[in-house]
Amino acid sequence: MSSVTAVDTRLVRVAVELAGRGHHPALRGGLDPRSPLAQSDYWIELTGRDHTDPLDLVADPPNVVRIRAADLREAQRARADIRAEIAADGRDPDSVTVLLDVDTLIGPTAPDARRELAQLDSTLDRAKNDTVAYVGTASGLISLIADVQAAEVADGVTLRPLALPGTLELIVSDVIPWLESRGSTNHSDKLAEVLARFGAHAVKRAVAS
Repeated sequence: MSSVTAVDTRLVRVAVELAGRGHHPALRGGLDPRSPLAQSDYWIELTGRDHTDPLDLVADPPNVVRIRAADLREAQRARADIRAEIAADGRDPDSVTVLLDVDTLIGPTAPDARRELAQLDSTLDRAKNDTVAYVGTASGLISLIADVQAAEVADGVTLRPLALPGTLELIVSDVIPWLESRGSTNHSDKLAEVLARFGAHAVKRAVAS
């Protein structure tokens, strides 16, 4: 599919779903219930500052639909089916944003990320992914988001970090700024809130152009 430079001018929506110390089952549970990290399924959009239609998972009628798919082709078909159903109901398909869930673990290098995942997997077996997964670097995740956007696989992604806070820090410090610098999205003013809530901090890093 596309390279990192292929992100087009359409805005792409990026959200995160955070849970405990991460979505990997080896990191679920065992936390002080008073800790913000113990609150599971914290979903928030990281983009959309300039949108007049903020994404709302409980809006009526729905303005966002999340999908899980084994690969990008399956997700593309699911999006097409959803848009057809919306049109059949007499609504504008563009009024609904389809987000693909992506299980994510990123590190400074791809071997670092794969090593971290291997360590997590060694402590507790992880069920086979039922949605697209990405393990690697921030620039590789950017390429995946570019593919999702360019091929109209979905209107955006919900990133589900397998481990916190490292993956979240890299999403905020590398992925969102890169997309914004190319005019592909606008960051949300809630980024600082998300970082603080989950004990992360923004780190300036250089992402390959």
